[in-house]
Amino acid sequence: MINVLLVGLGGMGKVHLANIAYIDNVSVVSAVGSCKQDMEVSALNGIPYYESISSALKEHPEIEVVDITTPTFLHKTHVKEALDFGRTVICEKPLALSSADAEQLFLYARQKGVALYVAQVLRYTKEYKVLKKLVEDKTYGKVLDANFTRLSAEPAWAKDGWLFDKNKSGLVPFDLHIHDLDMIFSLFGKPEDIICRKRSSDGSEYANYYHMEYVYPNFSVRAEAGWLKASNPFTATWRVLFDRALVVYDGSSIYAYPQKEGKVVFDISYPVVVSTGINVPPTGWYYEELKEIFSEIYEKTCAPIPESEIMGVLGILENL
Repeated sequence: MINVLLVGLGGMGKVHLANIAYIDNVSVVSAVGSCKQDMEVSALNGIPYYESISSALKEHPEIEVVDITTPTFLHKTHVKEALDFGRTVICEKPLALSSADAEQLFLYARQKGVALYVAQVLRYTKEYKVLKKLVEDKTYGKVLDANFTRLSAEPAWAKDGWLFDKNKSGLVPFDLHIHDLDMIFSLFGKPEDIICRKRSSDGSEYANYYHMEYVYPNFSVRAEAGWLKASNPFTATWRVLFDRALVVYDGSSIYAYPQKEGKVVFDISYPVVVSTGINVPPTGWYYEELKEIFSEIYEKTCAPIPESEIMGVLGILENL
């Protein structure tokens, strides 16, 4: 049994808590929060509540993993505190608001002799794995062009408005576009050039829409991301043009239109689907992510996301 300390009981904390409940041999044995609402969530789930990582770990030496889901600007402090106690750490994306800070945390983890995992959820999804296999195996030939879209209504639900402070969240690039860029970087590597256009809606104090072009030797990848001042539903889609097929993810299904055959539909169904309670519909994404990370911790059956890729993505984001 892996005993877990959950740090943060907001939106993502509750997502992690709900999904860990479905994973065999993993149990959240205590939680850390910072407000009355966090205390209520902890009590509702029958989990001992603490106000600091240090106090929780001193009281529960059986804890092996610290799972951090606090607001982005607290990640560096919370990760370091958990590493000080020699515990394995899972940290929600982004690990930090700069590649330099991320590098320091990875170095500190190695010095302490413990593992540090970044919960970059799309890497663990069936949608990503289908596309990765098509790219690597060249099933339909080489990539000629690609487009990624990730749009949300402005996140007015954000607690205390910290998401709207660049120094605390990194805004649209670090909170939203990071998902697509992580896939793009993993699939295609570091781009040779980046063209970024950003827009601000009337009354917005920050750029709330970004359009990027990532230039590679023989193709380009375009991506858009935004917190829109609009009533649009959350939208996450992609389209990749290969030599001999167009492959499309429409937000719920993946299908290919090959040159010489009919439409091909890929199976991306999930055995376990859990309600998120946030602006993402019920999904199996977080279950697959956490199950795979805990499998690596417990059985060493898979590899964590390479540090170079985590820092490469952050390096791009901090310059958009």
